[in-house]
Amino acid sequence: MKIEFLHTEPDNTRLILVYTGWSAGPETGRGISLPGWDVAVVHDFSDLSLDTSFLDRYYTVYLFAWSLGVFAAHATLPADRITAAFAINGTLTPVDDLHGIPAAIFNGTADGLNERNLMKFRMRMASDREAYNRFMAALEEELGEERIENLRGQLRNIAGAAERRVQRQSLPWVRAYISKHDRIFPPENMHRAWRHEDDTEIVELEASHLVELREIVRMVISDPVKVSEKFSKASISYDTHAIAQYSAAIKLADMLRGMNPATEGNLLEIGCGTGLFTREYSRFIKPRLATFVDITETGPFGIAAEEEYVVEDAERWIERQRREWDVIVSASAIQWFADIPRFLHECHRHLRSGGVMAISTFLPGNMEELDALRPSPLLYPKAEQLREWMSRDFCDVEVREDEIRVEFRSAREMLMHLKHTGVGGSAPSSRLSIKDMAHLRSLTYRPVYVVGRKG
Repeated sequence: MKIEFLHTEPDNTRLILVYTGWSAGPETGRGISLPGWDVAVVHDFSDLSLDTSFLDRYYTVYLFAWSLGVFAAHATLPADRITAAFAINGTLTPVDDLHGIPAAIFNGTADGLNERNLMKFRMRMASDREAYNRFMAALEEELGEERIENLRGQLRNIAGAAERRVQRQSLPWVRAYISKHDRIFPPENMHRAWRHEDDTEIVELEASHLVELREIVRMVISDPVKVSEKFSKASISYDTHAIAQYSAAIKLADMLRGMNPATEGNLLEIGCGTGLFTREYSRFIKPRLATFVDITETGPFGIAAEEEYVVEDAERWIERQRREWDVIVSASAIQWFADIPRFLHECHRHLRSGGVMAISTFLPGNMEELDALRPSPLLYPKAEQLREWMSRDFCDVEVREDEIRVEFRSAREMLMHLKHTGVGGSAPSSRLSIKDMAHLRSLTYRPVYVVGRKG
């Protein structure tokens, strides 16, 4: 197998790793670009071996595996180095009558491969002639007997490895995207294959086998620049419309008070926004120094003798710090983060002994009324995951689940709520229209509150 880095910067600690499909190459990853992320594409199944030492420089690795790349990733990657894995139109059993490509079709493709049949295969991958032409225009390929023989060998390598049933620790497959109109992997087979993976969410796409990977990446990973723009525009109207967020801020402040935090020490708040939560905890905490970190300009709040404001991606910022705080808080912000477990660990590292951390975020099913209209909502952690992650470092951990239902008089009012609170961020919900939402009159928020103490 081969790996090609399409984008890399010396200070990046996050990687978007693409495993492409058969007969495709690095071009499938072109156009994928996010601040703070390197991008690499693994391709060519001439052999199923890969030196994975390149992963050692990254704290966070998101894997996007397409088609036969799903099995190739399973066969070659160490599970403990992958933060989250996303399967797109593929399964862990690629040659299988019930859970992959039927064996007769797979083997027949290899046995009968020639330039004409390769063209037919690629046309079946695409939704239409235009998509096929775009795919072919991006390919850097010279066909000929040698190339055809190489591609035939790649299929047989995959079939041989699948027959040997490669045994590896399962990657953290968070989602399996299944195109309804896939003519390579039968959609019903993919559903059967992923249905038994308890921790894997199945997401259906109105698409063919060939998809725009950059669109899936955009669904999964929040672009901090776009999220910042959304919240900046919403800052003036946020407090008036953030009904659920205000209720969550009050409840989190109550839990924080119950932990008896230092009332005059140093405090760090992540994602302070307009200060909705800041005003609640400042009723009983009067810090000497308050540090506020957000992706957009905030404050001043005037709650501490000394205040400092940082406009930056908090996940990357906290990794560079060398100081400690007595209290670290964050309300309704970390759902945008790429690696929540690592962020929690970093917060623990920067707390003084006996220090308190209090956070809130949202659970799966948050704003579920919109799920039918957006193919891929944010990756919300489960309550049990948050408890597990916090318990690795913190003691006295408490997790409380909540549900807040917000009613609207019209679809327009709901759309204005989304706009004025910025909760769509860079997610697909930002494309919703009044027509899409005509039948909706409520949104269900599912906050979760977590507190813990550094022993």
